[in-house]
Amino acid sequence: MNAQHLDSDRFTAVSQGESRWTGAETAHLDRCPECRLEWQLVRAARTLGHPERERTDAVRVAGAVLQRLNREPARPARQWGRRAGWVLAVGAAAVLALAVLLRGPEPASVPPSVAITVLHELDDLTPAELEAVLETIPPTAEEALHVEAAPLGELSVPDLERMLRAME
Repeated sequence: MNAQHLDSDRFTAVSQGESRWTGAETAHLDRCPECRLEWQLVRAARTLGHPERERTDAVRVAGAVLQRLNREPARPARQWGRRAGWVLAVGAAAVLALAVLLRGPEPASVPPSVAITVLHELDDLTPAELEAVLETIPPTAEEALHVEAAPLGELSVPDLERMLRAME
């Protein structure tokens, strides 16, 4: 035992039955809540893995819970006002804006390996609907429209729309 608390090795030795508490140690356990808590922890850890030791008296546990609830009544939940909700929403928007602005340059993308994927969700679409879905799929790197390749006057309306979507 040091000046303030019992030695941690003593807890283990006593819990394993290799030793017994001395009178001074027992008195210290009665006075010191920290050592008492450590002793309870060591005893509880000792019962782990031993089902016959883990039997809990449900009536005793329920009684202890009820006693604690009677001593410490439940506190009412905090009611957040409308202003707090707005402050939270504005704060979230600010964090999102900072994340987008400070994200930095996009990493160089590695072209994915070519794979054929069957999308059964598209089976029931009409040709016009399928065409509309296909227009939303970005072009591959080889098919991408490069503004430097053609003057703006030579671009068709679909090319201009694709270029605008790529810029968004």
